[in-house]
Amino acid sequence: MDPVLGHESALEYWRSVRAGSRHFRTVAHARKLLAAPPNVKDLAGPGPWWLARPFHVLVGNAGARRTSEQVKSHIWALPVPKGAVLDTQNGFCVTSPEFTFLLMSERMGLIDLVKVGFELCGSYDLSAGTVRPCQPLTTVAKLRTFVVKASHARGRKKALRALRFVIDGSASPRETVLAMLLCLPYKLGGYGIELPVLNCRIDVPARARSVSSKQFYRCDLYWPRANLALEYDSDQEHLGSKNAASDSARRIALDELGVDVVTVTTLQIASREEMERIAIHVSRCLGKRLQCPGSAFAVANLRLRTELLGRLPEKSAS
Repeated sequence: MDPVLGHESALEYWRSVRAGSRHFRTVAHARKLLAAPPNVKDLAGPGPWWLARPFHVLVGNAGARRTSEQVKSHIWALPVPKGAVLDTQNGFCVTSPEFTFLLMSERMGLIDLVKVGFELCGSYDLSAGTVRPCQPLTTVAKLRTFVVKASHARGRKKALRALRFVIDGSASPRETVLAMLLCLPYKLGGYGIELPVLNCRIDVPARARSVSSKQFYRCDLYWPRANLALEYDSDQEHLGSKNAASDSARRIALDELGVDVVTVTTLQIASREEMERIAIHVSRCLGKRLQCPGSAFAVANLRLRTELLGRLPEKSAS
């Protein structure tokens, strides 16, 4: 029987195939697959040879469990929801993105789990060491529906908590980091700002076409009720004349629409003081006062920044 990849192996698999075209078949009776002990030979040939070892494989009971340098088994004794296991048609199966998120809630801390949620629901692929555009693997609504139905699963409570802070539509790791820094609650080190819409489409009406040839723009982080947009720009520190002209036209067009645009650069994200100024400005625009509760928040914010501001790939030239 085909083995079922889960946990870290499933997450690595989904990350590695995002930019390609893949076809999957839903496994109707996944419980039968979990009953058989994993066999390393079944993962050879056309299998997932590019994934890290050991392979993390789901089994249905302790009797089917096997552990070696090549395979690590994890027991899933609960019913397997419909559509939770997919046949890759390459000699192995894999847990769906939604099932994988739930499984990883057992293995990850809350901050990392939120970050993975953004990635699964975002439109960026990191498998090539840079940022490439791709289609989202799932949505926050689909993740939440799956987790809610898994009523007795381990990690369910953490998964649901993480999903309170995940947003659809992030187009880069930096957008994810910016949203998390601004919107996670104080006790997790964020500034507690309400969730924005990511990569929101703003249509340019005819009256603004005199200053822009674009029919619409997409704003990285957008709060509709305040008509406020935050734009991440990694090139802001060294804009050329062509980029500067394009940026100016964009600002004028959005200004015509009453959108307050704030540009955030890599250097600003790297500065705690600058990020706090940005958070204060956003809060004021939303009609709220930022209230970071003293030393406890400072410690949590430092911890969050340390977790998030590791080495991230820059946006691709495209």
